[in-house]
Amino acid sequence: MTDYFRNVVPEKHPGIKLEWVKSVINAPMSKSIQSDNRIVLWGKIPEAEDRILRVVLLEDGETIHNAFFDRSFLKKHKQGETL
Repeated sequence: MTDYFRNVVPEKHPGIKLEWVKSVINAPMSKSIQSDNRIVLWGKIPEAEDRILRVVLLEDGETIHNAFFDRSFLKKHKQGETL
């Protein structure tokens, strides 16, 4: 985990559980690579009213950098936009 994930994410996005982050990493419903080579994964969290959790990993594919609920994912996904 990055320092950002450890120190900032809990303040900015309280309530996100590490077990949810791990479940998205282990079985993402969608995956994308950002222009900075960070890996973005999305997954549905049933315990959070089926909200979509976006998890950002560093380019090594292992280090967790960010996690937050992505309100626009389903809309973009349905419209066929590149994520």
